[in-house]
Amino acid sequence: MTTVFATAARSRSKSSVITVVLAELLLVGSCLASLESCAEARAVSTETGRIEQLTLGFGLNREGRVSSGCAASTFSLRDPIHLSMQVTDAAAGSVVRVSVRAVSSKQNAWSEARPVTPGSSFLTFEIGRLLAVGRYQAESTIGGVATHPWAFAVHERRVRFGRDLRIIKDDRDTGVF
Repeated sequence: MTTVFATAARSRSKSSVITVVLAELLLVGSCLASLESCAEARAVSTETGRIEQLTLGFGLNREGRVSSGCAASTFSLRDPIHLSMQVTDAAAGSVVRVSVRAVSSKQNAWSEARPVTPGSSFLTFEIGRLLAVGRYQAESTIGGVATHPWAFAVHERRVRFGRDLRIIKDDRDTGVF
């Protein structure tokens, strides 16, 4: 792999090397920019309960919660989108509602309400895979009080950036480094 990569790198012009480096920096920068959104949302308390540990992401762990390694604020078209949260101090009859609204039109794109077991529990909502390309805000409520809106985006699937990145990807897929 090193020989293939080194040969391809030597045969490139300086401008194509700069282009690849800039593309890689852009990719790393966009990943780092989304880290803030992976942090927990501010908790909200009401007389009927408290919502905390809100996590938006594309993958679930064995307990059915969004795992920290799969937390995200950007999703490719048709990626699964999940929202997990911990509900504590829930009173009997409490209901948690999650709504997703398109930022541009303010229209409701998805919504679901669930009763909560009294006490403490985790809930995971499957927002799904069918949201259109765009920017959205997810908001959860308990007892009529909303959490801070959770911003996320759905984008077109990304394509390969260049021949060398494809070679590296192919080698990682086969386990050869």
